[in-house]
Amino acid sequence: THAHQELMGNKVFLNVVYVQAALDHHHQIVAAEEPRILMHSNDCGDPAGCSEDWHATWWNSIGHFLLNGRNPQPYGDAIKCFKDMLFGHVSEGCKDLMFKILNEGVAFHHAEHFITKACQFLLEKLVYKP
Repeated sequence: THAHQELMGNKVFLNVVYVQAALDHHHQIVAAEEPRILMHSNDCGDPAGCSEDWHATWWNSIGHFLLNGRNPQPYGDAIKCFKDMLFGHVSEGCKDLMFKILNEGVAFHHAEHFITKACQFLLEKLVYKP
């Protein structure tokens, strides 16, 4: 808002806008690009169907949770909801492998790390040094 801009000053406010835009873009990428199943488990009877259903479930859940205009969810909450979804032809072994990758959370931790660094940067801009 204009009040926030006056309170923070133009430089800091502009940086906050850039940070928000970068986070929004990151949310869009994560929502649209699911982690791929590169190697299917031994119990997977239909690798093509498994990959298709993984993609569909990702888009219809994570895409919805992260990009919901009325109630966007943070990554952690989106993943919790995702784990409760029905996965069609995705085998239990493939789900387990993919959830291990998700729990490592490289893409998800990127946003948290980015926010921390941006806050540190903005704090340096906000703190008045005589």
